[in-house]
Amino acid sequence: MFLGNEGKPLVLRSHLAMVSFNNITRLVFGKRFMNANGDINEEGHEFKSIVNNGIKIGASLSIAEYVWYLRWLFPLNEELYKTHNERRDHLTKKIIEEHAKALEESGSKNHFVDALLTLREQYDLSDDTVFGLLWDIITTGMDTTVISVEWAMAELVRYPRVQKKLQEELDSVIGRDRVMSEEDFQKLPYLLALVKVGGYNIPKGADVTVNVWAIARNPDEWRNPLEYRPERFLEESIDIKGGDFRVLPFGAGRRVCPGAQLGINLVASMIGHLLHHFEWSLPEGTMPEDVDMMESPGIVMFMSTPLQAVAKPRLDKEELYNRVPVEM
Repeated sequence: MFLGNEGKPLVLRSHLAMVSFNNITRLVFGKRFMNANGDINEEGHEFKSIVNNGIKIGASLSIAEYVWYLRWLFPLNEELYKTHNERRDHLTKKIIEEHAKALEESGSKNHFVDALLTLREQYDLSDDTVFGLLWDIITTGMDTTVISVEWAMAELVRYPRVQKKLQEELDSVIGRDRVMSEEDFQKLPYLLALVKVGGYNIPKGADVTVNVWAIARNPDEWRNPLEYRPERFLEESIDIKGGDFRVLPFGAGRRVCPGAQLGINLVASMIGHLLHHFEWSLPEGTMPEDVDMMESPGIVMFMSTPLQAVAKPRLDKEELYNRVPVEM
């Protein structure tokens, strides 16, 4: 797809969304709703509609969720939630039944839903628990992966020094005659560094919103916090999965994101492949300072203006760009 557009600016978000959609559905359900051309089948359209509707509902919470005595002014639309949950559960139940039947006939598969089915038998998990865990991974893994990669790519085209340094690491570990695999991650510290990017009384029952945006930009905690410098994560050990409160992309504590490691691996994989296969630059006439780095407000923060970049192939073997997806 990128090869056919060599030299032309690409809107990365649409391509990243397609990859993320396929990755999540294959890992969770072992199903591919989309072909190599980006065509989605009927079940896939229903799946995407449910995901988008769930995000829309989640973003529509009113102030009454935080100020209890206003709830009579802003009643919850119970019918909206009921309809959404019925659609979601109908599709999920159908897919789970397919996997349960396959497990009986041919044994275990390596998909997330199969692991949950095994645990359901061992620990007597309810359908609500299984459905909830499945959709936690799905709804928190799609847009967040796309957003993370798009923001990272925006910085990489604005800072060619960082892009070149990462490509040198990729070439030294992987070379140019094969593609990156997950087993390579432990040998790619710079790639993983690029992915990482008291005294109050709190009343009982209060909802607390942690301003992770401000914490991650606090000059008391970070040296030159606004400078794009992945090296900072190599200079000291920083746990991004809830152990270090200076950066909390996945939350912390008992309700930390269950898909944290999956999210890290997906983002690292997408960035690694993009930078290993291609050199990236801004469209002709565009300067780094021209890139719109403003956020679009919402439950997840996309770039206000979708990133456009030009891809130039950098691997020698053409077959590395024409690989056939492996069925899982």
